Amino acid sequence: AIEFAHRFHLPATYDAHYLALAQREQCEFWTADARLWNTVKNELNWVRLLGDSRP
Repeated sequence: AIEFAHRFHLPATYDAHYLALAQREQCEFWTADARLWNTVKNELNWVRLLGDSRP
């Protein structure tokens, strides 16, 4: 979680913890937070934005 927080300059630590958990469990991470998604989408292809129609 600390690595994600530093790497993406995340202001909310819970975002980093959820990302770390999804990575550990090897599952997709779905979020409605467009700002978070825009921050990580190019590096973390397993993060999905709710309402996004891309596969």
